[in-house]
Amino acid sequence: MANSANSNRISIAHISLARGYKGNERQTELLIKELANLGVPQVLVCRDNSPLPMHLTGTKNLKVIRIGGMTDPRLMGHFRLGKQCTILQAHEAHAMQWCLVHYLMCGTPYVLTLRKDDPERNNFVNRAMFHNAAAVVGISKVIKTNFEKTFERQCYVIGDCASHLQANPEMVQRFRQAFKNRFVVGNVGALINRQNGQSVLIDAAKILKTKIPELVIVLVGAGDDSGLLKSRAEGMPNIKFVGFRRNILDYIASFDAFAYPVNNAGTGSIILDVMEQGVPVIASNVGGITDLVQNGQSGLLIRPGDANMMADHILALKRNPSLRKTLVQNAYNVVDDHSSATMAASYYRIYTTIMQQGRI
Repeated sequence: MANSANSNRISIAHISLARGYKGNERQTELLIKELANLGVPQVLVCRDNSPLPMHLTGTKNLKVIRIGGMTDPRLMGHFRLGKQCTILQAHEAHAMQWCLVHYLMCGTPYVLTLRKDDPERNNFVNRAMFHNAAAVVGISKVIKTNFEKTFERQCYVIGDCASHLQANPEMVQRFRQAFKNRFVVGNVGALINRQNGQSVLIDAAKILKTKIPELVIVLVGAGDDSGLLKSRAEGMPNIKFVGFRRNILDYIASFDAFAYPVNNAGTGSIILDVMEQGVPVIASNVGGITDLVQNGQSGLLIRPGDANMMADHILALKRNPSLRKTLVQNAYNVVDDHSSATMAASYYRIYTTIMQQGRI
């Protein structure tokens, strides 16, 4: 791979300086694996304590450069990567700045993936970063609109994909047995109410207390607002806080419905995982969620913070099995349109154009 920068063959260096492994890192993993299936040589530049390489064990034609130690890990990474690859791909905010520096040092073109629906600040660093990028990609139409309005250059849209993970049938059965004859509405996410809006779901449960006595709300996650939310749910034994769980898919597959009353979201890739498990979705009408959820077709939408609308939708799903079936069937089509292979093919077309034209 050492001389690939001097040839026309595409080789990608993925930059991910995140400290953990969450949804964004899962998307990076899926992209790398699909590009490997296409025969693309790749490098992953990550922190020395990143769990991402473990998830990529056995991936063909992938070299991992772990950076860290006493010196600035980002600076060391530039020297270790050098001109090994023809294109850089940034997967999070720190990686974007890293790519700009590497471009200035080595001249390697780079692609930036934007994941936040909040508009990027129009400051000196960001203007330099986006102006010099060979291509900018947003994971939703909202991100594309915000970016193009602020920076007056083209932004492509490539949505996230479903995780393609399997639930554990035994765990799913055990969970369903524990809530036999109950209608279970679940939520998965950090208990940070200003962001994820779990209080809306708690308030909806209060509204439905007599209308759906068999209703159970299950909140999977931990966070700074755990105490606040538990206090809000006081006197509501049908609201269960189960804390942080690694096997979230087992819980998701056990739900009768999934509630996602967030106040902001780039795309809400977890929605694709929920859809893949055949669970109907109720979500806020924000960010890139509307790219996935068409109200009354592939899911149900609420206004952010609207507990009454959340309650109405839960009641509709409980009383109307045919509606649940329709939403699930249409959601499967959404998942098919957001496969990891489709995502990788879209990025590959951008890489090819960069190689042919220098930038786009």
